Amino acid sequence: MIIGSMSLWENQATFEHKIIVSAIEQLNTILKQNSDTGRIEIKGDQIYATIMEFDTKPMQEQLAEKHELYIDIHYLIEGEETIGWFALRDDVEIVKPYDSEQDYALYEPSPDELLLQLKPGMYAVFFPNDIHRPGMGQGQQTKIKKAVVKIHVDLFKS
Repeated sequence: MIIGSMSLWENQATFEHKIIVSAIEQLNTILKQNSDTGRIEIKGDQIYATIMEFDTKPMQEQLAEKHELYIDIHYLIEGEETIGWFALRDDVEIVKPYDSEQDYALYEPSPDELLLQLKPGMYAVFFPNDIHRPGMGQGQQTKIKKAVVKIHVDLFKS
């Protein structure tokens, strides 16, 4: 997992993998265009972004998820979002086994989950071994706008 702020991206990019750098730079271009909600193609099914707006959920109502085929970059545009994170382990309780068609499995939150507080301009990168619980609010339900960039893991194999 990586967490950062777009305001520091220019300095941070030096230390990131070239595929992640390219995806975040494409995201920056998309954000400057004030794109509407929906899917935006970057490199077909290899890299794409989805802009979404929704109300956050209370923490007790949100399950955690994990992907195997895609790395996620969550970027908060508006509002405040809490994202839970914990590493994949043998003792994690599975709620819904991995669905290869939808590329996700669902998990119960872990007692040692770390809570990340994203504010506008912040991003978090989640790899296949990162179980994450996005879309939560602290206390009352609030509307957020965010982008999620999906990067296919095959791009890292070459």
